[in-house]
Amino acid sequence: MFMENTSPRRERKNGLNSAHDKDSLHHNHLDDLVGHQLRMAYVAVRRHFESAMDRLDLTQKQTGVLWLIEANGGVSQIALANDLGMDRASMMAIVDRLEERGLIVRKRSAEDGRRQELYVTPKGRKVLSQAKSAIHSHEKWIANRFSAKDLNTLTSALKRLTQ
Repeated sequence: MFMENTSPRRERKNGLNSAHDKDSLHHNHLDDLVGHQLRMAYVAVRRHFESAMDRLDLTQKQTGVLWLIEANGGVSQIALANDLGMDRASMMAIVDRLEERGLIVRKRSAEDGRRQELYVTPKGRKVLSQAKSAIHSHEKWIANRFSAKDLNTLTSALKRLTQ
């Protein structure tokens, strides 16, 4: 028997109609949960970000790490991982990828030979400049959905969740 390799999720992603379209689902107050709304907002923002950054081949995490390395030349992987709430292994994978692309370099610390310092390369600065431009457009896309007051309130509220 031939089984088609599809799922409702894959069908939605590919724009196919599913027997379980959102319009046909009963959400039973799921839409009233703040956590659910945050998750759905994250999905929408992430998709837009990925589209905006596609030509640069950078993920949100890679972009954030590159941004922080530029702002904190000589920073360690551990400091980055701690600041971004990531484990060391995940941070190492991101740093490895940025280094493979020639966007950053690792240098041994002159003060502590066990510590590696991270620096953005000229190529990395160029890519980050392009990323910042794309992020500016992405941020405008978000901001255009709110009044200035509502955007300020939203930003303040989200900061409270992370502090």
